[in-house]
Amino acid sequence: MNSREDLLMQIWRDYYDEILDVSLDRGTFESLMDPEGKNVRKGFIELEVMLTAQKLVHPDDRTAFIQFFDQKLIQEGIRNGVFVRKLNFRMHNGDEKYFWVKVKGIMPSEGNDEEKRYFVCFRILDNASDEDMSYRKLLSVSLMHEKEISSQLKGLFEEFASQMKDPLNDIIGLTDIAQSTVSDTGKTIERLKLINQKTNEINTLMEEMLKESREKNKEIALQDDESYRELVAKTGKNMISESVKKEEEQTRSEEKLVAESAEKTIRMLGTGAVMTTADPEDFDFTGKKVLLVPDSVLSGEIMSEMMEKRGALVNAVCSGKDAVKEFIINPAGTYDMVLVDTGVSDLDGYSIAHCIRLSCKDDAETIPVFAVSNKGVAESIVNTRENGVNMIFSKPIDYGLLFLKMHEFMS
Repeated sequence: MNSREDLLMQIWRDYYDEILDVSLDRGTFESLMDPEGKNVRKGFIELEVMLTAQKLVHPDDRTAFIQFFDQKLIQEGIRNGVFVRKLNFRMHNGDEKYFWVKVKGIMPSEGNDEEKRYFVCFRILDNASDEDMSYRKLLSVSLMHEKEISSQLKGLFEEFASQMKDPLNDIIGLTDIAQSTVSDTGKTIERLKLINQKTNEINTLMEEMLKESREKNKEIALQDDESYRELVAKTGKNMISESVKKEEEQTRSEEKLVAESAEKTIRMLGTGAVMTTADPEDFDFTGKKVLLVPDSVLSGEIMSEMMEKRGALVNAVCSGKDAVKEFIINPAGTYDMVLVDTGVSDLDGYSIAHCIRLSCKDDAETIPVFAVSNKGVAESIVNTRENGVNMIFSKPIDYGLLFLKMHEFMS
């Protein structure tokens, strides 16, 4: 070594407690902490790592410790421009009392023999640093746990919103039909019973969501185990970081939005507020024949009656396969439109549209195909384009808008 390298190595020896010179080609190592080179510790790095991990490294840190020395990961990092790797782990000195160790992997360099070398430097942290690292470790675990719970809650709210759309859609349709059949007491009572049934479904969904939400919150509380609380008392630090607070605020905001949306919809139904962009009564589909493929018998009855009130001839088929067969076996021009629900169980609405477009009938490419979905329209836009769906409508259905577009496409 030249004087500059000697000086650099001396500085390293003063700072680090152990420095290993690792040969990535041969898988060997030797310690650089003996300036005289008389008692140099040597060996195979893979074996050394395995023994150290099993005997000295804390069980929770063993995987990360082993991966730090994984040659494939090191080489992959070099290819991606990562030349310095860092890790903090815990190890004990034989009495099972753990202390923190900082390890840094310095970028491989080409030696005189062009052998790839990797310098691994270890430094034992002092008591203050050890305490701080313990705090950081628990904080990291806490933050990861909080993010996981937040993600699960977000998924729960999204699933709830999706499931709520079907009964809301039925309630809106039944309300419209009931208003137009007030003179028929029997039918009105039947509609009101169904509305009550669907309202109970929404209430059940909300109860399930709140129950799951409470269980998730319990999980958050359980992570405050005895050691966690002891560390907070010892360090006097608040273990909930600003990031965690933001996650909690976001979760509460999303929960509030879902609740407000449900409340607003129910309030609008109760007051009879107009939810459409156009009045459904303004449209006349006399003579137009629609092939309807709903996701349930009740949904089929509601949509059929809504369209039949405007003069349309509706053939509701609840099976996707039967609907495709019905379209194919009849002459071109039999139907003026196909309206499918993306949630049909045996063959989803997108697949139904795809089969219709692939059939060899003269009107296969020109017949309007509309879809309704309990998912957001933005989520479904790719599927609509790929499968030949002309338009998609999110539940609860805005019948004014639906009829407006039906009128435009069938005119």
